[in-house]
Amino acid sequence: MRIRCGNYYVYFHRGVRRSELGVKKAPILIGIGTTEGVNWGSLRRMPGGFLIVEDEPTLARTLARTFGRHGPVEVVHNMAAARSKLQNHAEWTGVVLDLILPDGYGLDLLAEIREIHGALPVLVLTGELNRDVVNKVQTMRGEYVCKPASADNLNPFIQRALAQERVDDAAIGQRIEHLARQLKLTRRETELLTLSVDGLSRKELADSLGVAENTVKAQIRSLLKKSGARSLATLAQKVIKGAAHDSIPPGSPNSDVTG
Repeated sequence: MRIRCGNYYVYFHRGVRRSELGVKKAPILIGIGTTEGVNWGSLRRMPGGFLIVEDEPTLARTLARTFGRHGPVEVVHNMAAARSKLQNHAEWTGVVLDLILPDGYGLDLLAEIREIHGALPVLVLTGELNRDVVNKVQTMRGEYVCKPASADNLNPFIQRALAQERVDDAAIGQRIEHLARQLKLTRRETELLTLSVDGLSRKELADSLGVAENTVKAQIRSLLKKSGARSLATLAQKVIKGAAHDSIPPGSPNSDVTG
């Protein structure tokens, strides 16, 4: 993928997965160029369905019915089965994850998901609104809903996950290019924004760019100041949402998604 930034392009290769090639999914900065013209391509992500990880049978069935209206659903009841599904199936639309499972803690699985599946949408179900838990979920770029979860509570997550799945690299690249021009981003800020779309942590950003974490922290502050975003994750979601809108043909049922 190439992102134009001023009179140069930032080149990235995206989409490598640990389950396929022994490395995690992440954009890899491969160089800077000045070739004129961009061929964005037309590759789209294949629909993968929702994985529901819930050990209470009645709630699991309810979740399966709700999510099943929007795509394929697979239900498992423990972390071991969830790990197997995540390792053997490369593409998912989203994961619904109970906080307390028979064989472990849901946030441990969320951390593993971030290592393997990058920015995959994850919704954590919790029985109580615990500030520490909520902060940890948000730090790992997850969402949360308190039980009992109604369809009204679940639908915003479902729609965001479906929108993210629709997005192709071309639309993301064009949206980032637009923001880079609009906000007058530097080359490094454009690189940071591109990498953040796949949900990299600050350490992973530093490793990908070959700089210290403190350097990345300062560069993120500059990017957030220009964009007015509360966090890098929020800015990345804005890119994905806008790209999803750009990808929807006018007049389609989902054409009301906004950037």
